Amino acid sequence: MRRLLFLAFATLVVACAVPATPSSTTALKSFDLNDTGLLTRLGSAPFADVVWQRTVHDITVVGSRPHPDPAELDLLEGALSELPRVLWEVGTPRSIIRVASAPEEEQVGHVVAFTRGPDIYLVDRTFDPDGGGTTRLDLARALAHEFAHVAQFRALDPAYIQAALDGDIARVDPADGSDLVVSFAAQTGWTNESADPLHADWRLEGKAATEYGQTGPAEDMAESVAMLVLGRADWIPPDHSTWVTKWLDTSVRRLAAGKPWIPAGAVEVSTKEDLYDEAAAGRAAPGATHAEAHYFELAASVPNHLALGPEIEHKLLQRGFGGSFTRINDDHLPHYQGSFARSDGVRFWVELWDFRESTGFSSAPDVPVLVYVELW
Repeated sequence: MRRLLFLAFATLVVACAVPATPSSTTALKSFDLNDTGLLTRLGSAPFADVVWQRTVHDITVVGSRPHPDPAELDLLEGALSELPRVLWEVGTPRSIIRVASAPEEEQVGHVVAFTRGPDIYLVDRTFDPDGGGTTRLDLARALAHEFAHVAQFRALDPAYIQAALDGDIARVDPADGSDLVVSFAAQTGWTNESADPLHADWRLEGKAATEYGQTGPAEDMAESVAMLVLGRADWIPPDHSTWVTKWLDTSVRRLAAGKPWIPAGAVEVSTKEDLYDEAAAGRAAPGATHAEAHYFELAASVPNHLALGPEIEHKLLQRGFGGSFTRINDDHLPHYQGSFARSDGVRFWVELWDFRESTGFSSAPDVPVLVYVELW
């Protein structure tokens, strides 16, 4: 098994080129960040190279290629349906734009999506990040992250917007000018060490939500949102969860509803071939046209399988699933299987193997492996 390389995002929003001039003394006013003219002046004009347009989950989706890919649109529809309503209320983009690749200024790590102002851009890597395609949950994570960036943009400080309009800022970046980012930073250990009110220099005392979240509070906030939307509150610092749930006026439990439960400390991995019981999974969801597997190596410190198996079942029932988890007779390996369904018809086939107590395996990991297969 190899570790799965997944998310990297770009958040910078390129502003229109204007000469640098002293700050305006005009009294500050409120700005409508839905106004096309204002967005254009801030570097977020409507996408011009539109070849096709569709509506997916009530969002305008446009592309610059000759034809839309029906499979991509189907996957996008499914991923958008995974996002909670409270996130839609604050982060719905103006449009989702399908382009071939990210421009040079957005080339940060392994970019799979990026945001400019109120628009989310999806690229080739969005749908094929590591040569093996992507999944509904992977895309949902990317979209949750980018919805958070849209919300950050819409919370730009009016003084920062005015400075951009006056030409004091060459590149509009929510990491420098979003009240939302400042609020998150203040509650999660981030300190701005810059004396320049228009350009932040962030330092973290403590832990970020993910490794990528260490790059700054804008990314840390977006990663926190994404992890909570995936039901992984146990994976991130409690102060991050507290801030996000207060901002969204919701709870960790409501955000986790309908999502798989994976113990904290797990590592998502990929395999060259499917390792779950495909026949049994197929019988559990005979009408499914998609089967997307997610494999997790669990920490060696998780409870013995006799406790872990029932805990997985209990957590899934708490999250609104119906189903059961059954131990399979196997003298060489503690093994559990079960089918769990949501009210919307999406079903997960779940398997657990506890290799800590296995015999007769020469190249198996020495930790439990948990697999969720999303069937839809």
